[in-house]
Amino acid sequence: AMKAKTFLISYQPYSNRDERCTIGALVFDNDDKARLHLAFNLRKMRAIDPSCNISAVRDNLRDITDSINKSSITWAAFKSGFGAIRFSEAPGFFLYRDLVGYDKQVSTLLALMVEPNKAINTKQRKPNSGLFLELKKTFDQFGWLAKSVNEIDNHKVVAQYPISVTEQLFAEFAMKNGKLHIVETIDFRAGIPSVKRLEAQGKALVMDFAKDLNQDTVCTAIVAASDHSEIKASLNVLNKYADRVISVNSSDDMNSFFSEWANLMGRTLPHTPPMHS
Repeated sequence: AMKAKTFLISYQPYSNRDERCTIGALVFDNDDKARLHLAFNLRKMRAIDPSCNISAVRDNLRDITDSINKSSITWAAFKSGFGAIRFSEAPGFFLYRDLVGYDKQVSTLLALMVEPNKAINTKQRKPNSGLFLELKKTFDQFGWLAKSVNEIDNHKVVAQYPISVTEQLFAEFAMKNGKLHIVETIDFRAGIPSVKRLEAQGKALVMDFAKDLNQDTVCTAIVAASDHSEIKASLNVLNKYADRVISVNSSDDMNSFFSEWANLMGRTLPHTPPMHS
């Protein structure tokens, strides 16, 4: 598989206001050639800036993409943005095998990040465990939960974050601070042990794939179990792929996990006791 690097492009007409909209992506393919992919419909630029000249913005971005491909110095010069155009600081990635795979990943990226009203069914169709829902509720109560995938760049926690759309792999929770931090939960309190073992292997695959894309990715597995001795095989699998495996029953582990994420996001930890099962 080949690896592409993606930078989301957003339009922020007034630097003193936080109003911005994502309008496309600049993608560096496996050979580091820059390709520009803009949203099919750029009407929302006009919504936040009635005076904007959409075709001028489009032409500008095309010219810049051409000059990036002529000289790598151009990207260094424009990386931090120009005019009302901003590029996401940390790149995203996707894997592709051929041009068809590349196009598929790009159109899904645009549908997810840029044209959110174009409903696209990429969510996993699996029942969410009690543990996943508890954790999601806790992030929400802390005010950390993102409403859309883009907010990962604003130091928020995204639920069901797409690691690879074509492979249908989603991290249950993700947060970015230079590195990508992901969390997978496994709730062993309900369900058939053999099925749970398969689920643990599935979560290990997501962590493995995320590390493949970027070895700096930090993976945490949070487990809930009534008896840890019964789930040894699953824990061995998780320990192999996760940077740490913590139990939701250990308030010390959970407190240090929440404090660490609060620090990484530059947020304060609310003084409410976190989850208890």
